[in-house]
Amino acid sequence: MRAGQGAAPHAGRAPEQVKDLSDVPSFPAIYAAALDPRSRLGGKRGKGGKGGAGGGAETLPNIAYRVRKVRIDAERARDFDHLMGGPATDLVHPGVLHVLAFPVSLALMARRDFPFPLLGLVHLRNQVLQHRPVKVGDLVDVECRVRDLRPHRKGRTFEAVSTILGEDGEIIATDVSTYLVKGGKPAAAEPSGTAPSSAASSGAASSSAASSSTPSSGAVPSGAASSAASAGATGADAATSDGARSRRDFEPPQPTGRWVLGADTGRRYGAVSGDVNPIHLSAVTAKAFGFPSAIAHGMYTASRAFTEARVDLSKPLRWDVTFDAPVTLPGSVLVAFEDDPSAGTARCVGWKPARGEKGPRRCFEVEVTTLGR
Repeated sequence: MRAGQGAAPHAGRAPEQVKDLSDVPSFPAIYAAALDPRSRLGGKRGKGGKGGAGGGAETLPNIAYRVRKVRIDAERARDFDHLMGGPATDLVHPGVLHVLAFPVSLALMARRDFPFPLLGLVHLRNQVLQHRPVKVGDLVDVECRVRDLRPHRKGRTFEAVSTILGEDGEIIATDVSTYLVKGGKPAAAEPSGTAPSSAASSGAASSSAASSSTPSSGAVPSGAASSAASAGATGADAATSDGARSRRDFEPPQPTGRWVLGADTGRRYGAVSGDVNPIHLSAVTAKAFGFPSAIAHGMYTASRAFTEARVDLSKPLRWDVTFDAPVTLPGSVLVAFEDDPSAGTARCVGWKPARGEKGPRRCFEVEVTTLGR
């Protein structure tokens, strides 16, 4: 697929601006900007209203950030493969593509005209649609934008969309992260976090081709209807959209393995990914943000499940993830893998086992589909 010349804007909306960055932003600079008092909830945010989920006049910035000619670093790709428990290969794990684009996306959300505080967003789910394999050493362009602000029973949701393009403008992959902004008056328009996305619409995408290549938010793993928290970018990796219902309804399958995660899991992932969000690094830094202990990066658990599913990276694929209860560190997670060769899918669910009067709690669910078989 190839990028077009730009999607027609919505009626009454100015064409999207594209800002070229000289390099991929650094995580420390992004988090420093997010902690700037001028960029925190309570000041004037966005056009026409105060920050927060209940202001009623929030507007996402109509701008995309772009970084050209970013090389897929061989050392980072190798370390990422090893951290996930797999061998280093010439074909790039899609988690590396997410890590590559993530700081560009965060920089966009750390803008002063972004209507919500970056530290406080909840990563509900993630979808990656990859059209062809990517090799170590390839040069790619990265474009990031935000779109599809809509009501949610817990506040608002929106999508952060990252597009990975080849040197000739070919769309290689699209990564869609759905975030929840908690707070404000509950909205009846969306009873859960899994309403169909506007992924098929041109919306804020820079091209109709980019938009049509985006996986639908409805394409989540079977049984993953209750969306919720957990980690990745931001500081409010918390509980499910309806935590009590989720715990009551979840019936764990027969486990096929157990992950034992050390207290250094977040630091090890941070060293490879660059994501040094303090809630993942140690109990001391996590407590400063209201967490009793550090929690694992959501995309660490998703990427590890992808690796253990033994996906054929030489073929196009779709990678769908939903997050529920956070994975505390140190700790253990039971996992169950299930393959369906006829459908070309591999599924994984991870959960906390029952303890005392507390029942089991689902932490994440992953589905990988091989396309074009």
